[in-house]
Amino acid sequence: MNETTLHPRQALLLAFQTSDHTSAETEESLDELQELARSAGLEVLDRLTQAREKMDPGHVFGAGKVTEIKRKIGELGADTAIFDGNLAPSQGRHLEKALGVLLLDRTQLILDIFHRNARTREAHMQVELAQLEYMLPRLVGLWAHLDRERGGIAGSKGAGEKQIDLDRTIVRNRIARLKKDLKHVAQERATQKKRRQDNCFRVSLVGYTNAGKTTLMNRLTDARQLAEDRLFATLDSTTRVMSESMRPKILLSDTVGFIRRLPHELVASFRSTLEVARDADLLLHVVDLHQDTWEEHIAITEKVLEEIEAHQVPRLLVFNKVDRVEDRVRKMLAQHKFPEAVFTSAAQDDPAQMREHIVRFFEKAMITTPLLLEYADYGELSKIYRWSRVDEVRYEQDGIHLLVTSTPANLERIRAIVPVEESQPTPGAP
Repeated sequence: MNETTLHPRQALLLAFQTSDHTSAETEESLDELQELARSAGLEVLDRLTQAREKMDPGHVFGAGKVTEIKRKIGELGADTAIFDGNLAPSQGRHLEKALGVLLLDRTQLILDIFHRNARTREAHMQVELAQLEYMLPRLVGLWAHLDRERGGIAGSKGAGEKQIDLDRTIVRNRIARLKKDLKHVAQERATQKKRRQDNCFRVSLVGYTNAGKTTLMNRLTDARQLAEDRLFATLDSTTRVMSESMRPKILLSDTVGFIRRLPHELVASFRSTLEVARDADLLLHVVDLHQDTWEEHIAITEKVLEEIEAHQVPRLLVFNKVDRVEDRVRKMLAQHKFPEAVFTSAAQDDPAQMREHIVRFFEKAMITTPLLLEYADYGELSKIYRWSRVDEVRYEQDGIHLLVTSTPANLERIRAIVPVEESQPTPGAP
């Protein structure tokens, strides 16, 4: 398999179906693979599937199917074949040689899309790390022709083996360097996050790729991120203030989308970026309800959240693009299957309703309490406004009477500078 950057423009999709999957499931997966190919700039000419109990250990497909695929490639003029799954290194080499065109598996295609869409230095490093870790076990065989051409001395390493050892050393050194640099970037982000978000509620958008997270982000904030109808258009985490009036402020972050069979190498490489979800106070799980496979998308997102240790964070399910499936929405509402979920069209609906759902969630965890600030401590009033929402203020002879609503943690800070309280605090907003 060729590991270089993807350039070909016309592709043939290949799938192997066992008894574990139905034809419908295979077609759904191929539909998604076609969208991935489109995101990578390829034109899909056709798709071929073989249904058998077991893959051929050498060429994946049976000999007759390989001949059929090769004939179809010639008829259509395709210069790329994309396999819907992951191929063992030897299988990839054998099948690519038999077909005579560039062969990519699903992971390689996703890695290429990530490479194309990376914008920041951190994203470039994360993608490169994933590509190198995927490439490392596939170096065997790339230089075997040197041994065949030159021959070898019994008991000694041939030119091909020596080249593989050299390549492995180079790749491993580069992997080590990338991990070190990414660790440094993650430490810098943690420091900035502590300084910036110390007095803020943190909300992260998560969900299947192309579910509409960026569109919702733009509607809820002034992020003005480019929202494109293609898979993995967003790779870098973006954070913006959602509500200036809320105290503490609410910060909203966008994250990279998930997908079925998301390469493990990418999840590992993007772990520091995905920490924005793990460290959130609330996750908005955005689901494209227009997709027939929306239930599977929910399950896949939940699985990835568990992998990055974010499954314990409270979640609000947000069904998006409901304007396209009104009948489905009515049926779901009648069944009361998701009573806490929000149904919306991020591109059309007033974002005020979505903001209200988020604010209401946090207000349940807040406490309202009256305080008395002595005039001698007037300089501390700005901190109270920064750490809480001041619902009422009265200037009396004995001091400044305040009714504030804040988180338990911030109330502890306030109590350190305002020791006098008129009465016991009450949970929730007034």
